Amino acid sequence: MTRTSSSCSVRSAGHVISALAVSLLILAVALSQSPEASAATADPIPGSPLDAHQKGLRYDIGVHEIARLAALIAYGLMVATVVFGVVLRLRFMQHAVSRATVHGAHMTMGLSALIFAGVHGMSFVYQPVWGIGPTELVVPFAGGLQRIPVGLGVLGIELGIAVGCSLLLQRRLGYHRWLRFHQLAYAAFLLMWLHIFLVHPEPRHPGFVAASVAGGAGACLLAFLIRVLPSRSRLRERTAAVPSEVVP
Repeated sequence: MTRTSSSCSVRSAGHVISALAVSLLILAVALSQSPEASAATADPIPGSPLDAHQKGLRYDIGVHEIARLAALIAYGLMVATVVFGVVLRLRFMQHAVSRATVHGAHMTMGLSALIFAGVHGMSFVYQPVWGIGPTELVVPFAGGLQRIPVGLGVLGIELGIAVGCSLLLQRRLGYHRWLRFHQLAYAAFLLMWLHIFLVHPEPRHPGFVAASVAGGAGACLLAFLIRVLPSRSRLRERTAAVPSEVVP
């Protein structure tokens, strides 16, 4: 019992340490992209209207606004999907709302997030300055402007699609194996968050978008920690209750 409890504590601490390590990595990236560093270079933002103007390329502002709006909606839906997933798993509000209702909301928001993310990505095909075609939309890090941030977004969307499609294989995989794979949704969210954070300066400067991106990330990190820590505590409680049940 003691050994099991200790191993659970170690795993819980490992999850927390991993989350803190990721936070430190993101902070380091943010500092490297500080306003002082941006001011040191006079080059326009890659893929911006000014960049397109200097290259003599057409830039559609309407398509830009569609892409921006689709990105914000997709991000909000992703945050809600993660939070509702934790609510579903830990059976919060089960006395007030039926489990089927929460499950339906979780599935609907997850699918809607992927659809809006797809609209966001497809819109850049119509902005010649980005040089994005079918290959860049499907193959992560295939090239073009901002190869790493764009590749992170493509990889995150594809991982999210894989997590969603895994529902079709739940019976074949078994519930516990499927659940482990389904938890890759946290990694998909992190990849898409990094894409949003790195691809444009707007989320890194004070404003509505920056507050929304930071608030969504904080909500998902909190949901992740709530998902990990209480579940380990319940496991320790069940393990501690086993000896009392088997003693005659």
